[in-house]
Amino acid sequence: MDKRFIGIDIDRGWVRLAIAGYDTDGPQLLATDKRPWSDQTELRQALRELTGDTRIYGDRLAAALPAAAGFSRWLHYPFDDPKKIEGAMRFAMAAQLPVAEQDCIIETHARQLEEEGCRVAASAVPEGAVAAFLEPFEAERIPLQLLDLAPFAMPQALAERCETAVVALLREQETVVALLQQGHTADYRLFSQIPSGSERSAWLLQQSRMLQAQHRLSGLPLYLLGPQADQTLVEALRQQGEQAEIPDWKLAGQPVAAEFLPAVTLAWRALRHDREDGGNFRRGAFALKGEWAALKKNLLVAGAILALTLAIAGGSAWLGYAHRANRAEALQQQLTAQFRDTLPEAQTIVDIPLQMRQAIGQLRSKGRLLGVGSSGSALAVLQEISARMPKNIRVDIDHLNYGADGLRLEGSTDSYDDINRIARSLEQSPLFGEAQISDAKTSIDNQRINFRLNLTFSGGGKP
Repeated sequence: MDKRFIGIDIDRGWVRLAIAGYDTDGPQLLATDKRPWSDQTELRQALRELTGDTRIYGDRLAAALPAAAGFSRWLHYPFDDPKKIEGAMRFAMAAQLPVAEQDCIIETHARQLEEEGCRVAASAVPEGAVAAFLEPFEAERIPLQLLDLAPFAMPQALAERCETAVVALLREQETVVALLQQGHTADYRLFSQIPSGSERSAWLLQQSRMLQAQHRLSGLPLYLLGPQADQTLVEALRQQGEQAEIPDWKLAGQPVAAEFLPAVTLAWRALRHDREDGGNFRRGAFALKGEWAALKKNLLVAGAILALTLAIAGGSAWLGYAHRANRAEALQQQLTAQFRDTLPEAQTIVDIPLQMRQAIGQLRSKGRLLGVGSSGSALAVLQEISARMPKNIRVDIDHLNYGADGLRLEGSTDSYDDINRIARSLEQSPLFGEAQISDAKTSIDNQRINFRLNLTFSGGGKP
């Protein structure tokens, strides 16, 4: 459970904190804590002690501006395109704000589709209020990533418990009675002071039912959060027929006190931030700079390491190439020297391996003709023909054409019978496979028989 989600609730006189995280069983509440404060110095100290050493790349911190810091409006549009809504938002809000809209940060919290168009919840908070709230975080370099408005940031955490409900944030600084629909704040009422004692339950019941009636709803459950909520108030509301309860979040198997629940909901808001829309006033001039600065520093370090790695890799590659180039040059010189020793008659050197293969081929051709190292050479064939010629006939060979597959004999003898005897005798040689008489005719002076004999080499005697 490395990544933590931290909710920070700054109320009048107290800073409360809740830490949530993930494990194999899903999201879990890990811790709660609080510190008192009375001025900005003590507020900074309280924040520093509570947050401790936040891990800038793992932890996600969320806080909420008080509802009184901003102006919330619900706008209706005849379209539901987010880009069109964003483009028209500032103009629509400017007509409904009691302050100059150019001095405010305007943020969209939720979009709810309707039969014709879209209903959008938006808030405008003066830049001075955002700067004042963030001042102790910036002074202590606490990386607060998410800053929403209280009526919209806190009730979202109850979305998984009930789609439609009334939520009462009973804080020391202010009280908010909000209507929760589809996981978002659909409407709310803000009060700076509320009745105390036995009158509080009746007043809260009245505000809840009035808010429901305005939206044509009734009988919704009422969730109580904050330091002003307790079981006595819950029982008083139940006696008046209200479905009141304090949300039952567990920490180490024990229910979390009501005073920490706003901080718990903010921790859940930080946890849900990556998978749902919602407002965040930490943008523009108030964007988190410390996180970017740290990221930039680490990127520069990573870039330097990468550049050094590439330089080392490039140097190694160059050294390897230089060594191989020197080795190749030495081998080329050695090969050239051997070539000149072997073929001193060669005048030019173009491609030594190719020239060597050609020279070897020429030498092999000459060797075959001279009978060097081969029983099927031209001299061996002539010797075999001479040995196989019948002894009692007279034959004259005029032409001999020697080839790779056989040879052709042209000559003359005394009779046609002598030609047949010559062919049969040569066919008995292991060098020849077949002796074919292709032409035989009487000479012009009728004294001799001219013939042409084609001999093919057998498999074992082919040169």
